[in-house]
Amino acid sequence: MTVKTFSLALVIALVAALFAAGLTIVGTHLLNNKEGVSAFTDIFNSTDESVVEFVEIKNVIITLKSDSRKERYLLLELALTTDSPQNAKRTEDMIPAIRGATVSLLSDMNYDAVRSMSVNELREKLLVAYSARFKSLNSSMPFKDAIISKMVFQ
Repeated sequence: MTVKTFSLALVIALVAALFAAGLTIVGTHLLNNKEGVSAFTDIFNSTDESVVEFVEIKNVIITLKSDSRKERYLLLELALTTDSPQNAKRTEDMIPAIRGATVSLLSDMNYDAVRSMSVNELREKLLVAYSARFKSLNSSMPFKDAIISKMVFQ
């Protein structure tokens, strides 16, 4: 390797290092806002926090059909999620309709069929029943989701 080739390689490496250092400084300066938090991470973090309110419905007891002579029961406790205090209040006002839709759906089902369902399957069936009930009442459903917090079979 000649001195001329070595000098040229050294100059290229030095220019590349200076360019990378300059980009690092400019990039850091552009991505940091006044509080020192990276603007790049702000892209992934939502600044609008959504409000989640829960409306609990406790002790929904349903008599299930059974092939045996023994009566079978299901105890459910639900938490319905809403996105505003107004919808939480509407949901609380509609609890009788929600309880009625729950009882109507499950009381017609066989104990073994309900027992074999996963929690997700039951939740989906409940949401469909709630949607149909609110549609029959000419009202929109004030909650987004239903969470089954307790499910006890007897």
